[in-house]
Parts: sequence; C-alpha cells; structure tokens
Amino acid sequence: MSEKKVRWGFLSTAWIGMKNWQSVALSGNGVIVAVASRERAKAQAWIDECSAHVPFAEKPEAVEGYDALLARDDIDAVYIPLPTGVRTEWAIKAAQAGKHVVCEKPCGVDVAEVEEILAACDEAGVQFMDGVMFMHSARLDALRKTLTDGSIGELRRISSAFSFNGGEDFREGNIRMHSDLEPLGCLGDLGWYNIRFNLWVMDYAMPKAVSGRMLRGAARSDSPDKVPMEFSGELFFDNDVTASFYCSFLTANQQW
Repeated sequence: MSEKKVRWGFLSTAWIGMKNWQSVALSGNGVIVAVASRERAKAQAWIDECSAHVPFAEKPEAVEGYDALLARDDIDAVYIPLPTGVRTEWAIKAAQAGKHVVCEKPCGVDVAEVEEILAACDEAGVQFMDGVMFMHSARLDALRKTLTDGSIGELRRISSAFSFNGGEDFREGNIRMHSDLEPLGCLGDLGWYNIRFNLWVMDYAMPKAVSGRMLRGAARSDSPDKVPMEFSGELFFDNDVTASFYCSFLTANQQW
C-alpha cells in the first residue's frame, strides 16, 4: 500500500516559496495541490516557473484568492510566506479551516500575534511550525553532544552574526524595507535566527533580561516608517551566561 502524501496549498507566490516547492518535491511524502495569489494569472505564472525546474506528476492548480484555497477539502496543510504584517490573519484563518500551518518567520509582529496563532491551532487541533530550517539539521544533534559532553568546557558566552548587503535595488523595492509589511526589518528576517539559536543552545531557558538597539534604520520611498537595517542585541541568562548577536541588511555577508 502506498504511503499517504500530505497535500499542500501555498498562500502567496513569494520567492522564498520556490525553495519550499522544491523541498516538498524532495520530501517524498508531500505534493502541492494548489497555489493562491490575489490574481489567478500571477499564481499560474509562478506555478509554470516552478514546474519548469521541479515538476510534480500532477501540476498544482492556480487559485485566485487565499480564502478560496482555504475552502478546498483536498488540502491538508498550508505554507504561508505572506508578509509578516498580514501573516497572523491568514495563519489563524488556515487553522480555523482545519489546515495544518507552516509559516515563514517571523511568525508575527509581536508575541501577542504568535500567541493568537498558537491558540487558534490548538483550538482547531492542527499542527503549527515555523520556517526555521536549521532546526531540522543533523548538525544540531552533533552540536548538542559537544555542548553537553564537557569537551569544550563550561558555556559562558554565545556570539552570532547574520548579515548581507542588500544594495540599492533591495532598499527601494524589497518588502523587507516597508514598515507595514515587514516592520521588524533585519531583526525579524535575520535576527530571528540568531535569537532562536541562542535559545536552542540554552535548551530554551528564557533569558532573565534582554537589551537591543537599532543601530541604523531606513525605509523605501513608499514606507510610512523606517525599519531596522542594523541591529545588535544582548541576552542575559541564569548562571551568568550571556549572548550577543548582530544582524544587518547593510554589511558584508556573514553567518556565524
């Protein structure tokens, strides 16, 4: 008997979805049934482009409107790469429609929004996951062993950095430069990973104090407010363990 495959629906034609299109195809246990956009033609063009590189046995259907996709009974789970400014609304609607939810990070503008999403998923009895890919890497198992076997001594300090230089086209045209769409800027897009890694290292013990500073902000011409372009943060844990992180859209590529 063949294994049942998870039937996926994609809400939005964001470029990051192209990577996850391929991921679903490579998983061996999933298939994309439909892709929704505000305009059906845009969804169809996106499907055609993805299919040219990684085809499915049955081509996914283009759907006009996110509500129409959520109303389908042939979809088990949805992937939501919509902008953070509107993501909470659609994650909650997806849960209420009985769909499992995978959403890109940051999951919400603030903790209250994330709690709303989690509550909706709990109430509907569906699973929630975010898009932090490194959490599923086998390297973390090896790193955990190194942290706990004493081979590198006692943990005292964690430092990390994640940055890239976006350039002029990025600064004027990318949604991450618009405060209504991505109000957290580099903190939400890049710093999310730094913070998540710090918490993972500490086995999810919450810090007793935190501090952060937006070093520089900017916005594209149609954005009402600036977003963080360069940010540094500090986390202070029990047992005198400290963590620092840096993230930026302005400096050279670095991931450490």
